[in-house]
Amino acid sequence: MIVKTEWDGLVPALTSGKIDAIIAGMSPTADRKKTIDFSDIYYKSDLVMVVKKGGKYDGASSIQDFKGAKITAQLNTFHYTVIDQIKGVKKQPAMDNFPAMRVALESGVIDGYVSERPEGISAESANENYKMIEFTDGFKTSDEDTAIAVGVTKNSKLTEQINKILSKISEQERAGIMDAAIKNQPASKE
Repeated sequence: MIVKTEWDGLVPALTSGKIDAIIAGMSPTADRKKTIDFSDIYYKSDLVMVVKKGGKYDGASSIQDFKGAKITAQLNTFHYTVIDQIKGVKKQPAMDNFPAMRVALESGVIDGYVSERPEGISAESANENYKMIEFTDGFKTSDEDTAIAVGVTKNSKLTEQINKILSKISEQERAGIMDAAIKNQPASKE
């Protein structure tokens, strides 16, 4: 059974036994590893910027093209910290979730928001007015930040089972599955 849970509630839901695993684009950071265990990495995602299609930043190719832009990202994610790599950016308060950022972008409160590629694809699918910017000169990130794995409770018996399944799926197949899932998720229609 799939249980919808707010981002900040995922780890508590796992550690309390409400859910058995987190399959929600979570990075296995050192901080999170203090509380929960992770499977092997199943996906690595690049950071993108979601902007208005046809707007001032539509043709951007470097993060530095966003000098003077009002930019935000999701609260309690590394996406928000990388905004500081843009010289002269007008960093806006972090937001709780992607639907809130989409509304802020649509209404002109922000010029763009940092996300990983899956959200960029989802935003473009949801609204023809959104454009995902993939950078030739992008954010500096670490594998710890961009790698995604399944979160499980400490010493879970599920870890070995999940890793066994993941080992049978090629990286190319995983990317295809992820792109298809993103385009078909109900959230992309919001």
